[in-house]
Amino acid sequence: MNLVIDRSRAHREEHELTVTDIEERWHDDDYSVDPEQVLGRAELRDELEDALVRLPAGYRTVVVLHDAVGWPVPAIADALRIGLPAAKQRLRRGRMMLVSALAEGNPKRAASLAQPMHCWQARRHISAYLDDEVDPETLAAVEGHLAVCPTCPPLYASLVGVRAQLGGLRDPDSVVPDEIAQRVAGRLPTTGRHTRRGTQP
Repeated sequence: MNLVIDRSRAHREEHELTVTDIEERWHDDDYSVDPEQVLGRAELRDELEDALVRLPAGYRTVVVLHDAVGWPVPAIADALRIGLPAAKQRLRRGRMMLVSALAEGNPKRAASLAQPMHCWQARRHISAYLDDEVDPETLAAVEGHLAVCPTCPPLYASLVGVRAQLGGLRDPDSVVPDEIAQRVAGRLPTTGRHTRRGTQP
């Protein structure tokens, strides 16, 4: 709900999808999407949030409450003081708009990524960047920022170094209780660790 409220205040409606537009698209027998692209973007939190922002607030609220929070439709209808048929319709249309938004991307986000990143924009992606969990556009933007910024590379190098040292920690009893350490050890794979981004600072 915080996402619904805060993002709707922070972003203007010029990039929102409209109900009429979505109804026209989905009524067209030739309209379709690339499911791999949609699911790939849905797995990235920033992409999913940006797509949600493109839904009108009334539809976005219903989708978030139902599909993210797990509320049943009657409870949503009661909370929003709308009829049950209206709540069901908002859920149906909201889901359709979300898929379409993920299929085409957010033009505002694409334009933003084309611009030089500010430090905080880059730093909030660094953890995911270290684990190879950013989309190609964000990857290029982060690496472009690291190439020219005087303050972020030392922070990045420190993160890489600390992670490497943690990877070499061989005395879990000193930081993890015995019972938990034994349970964790029993779940560890027998194969070696895979190499992730930044193992060479």
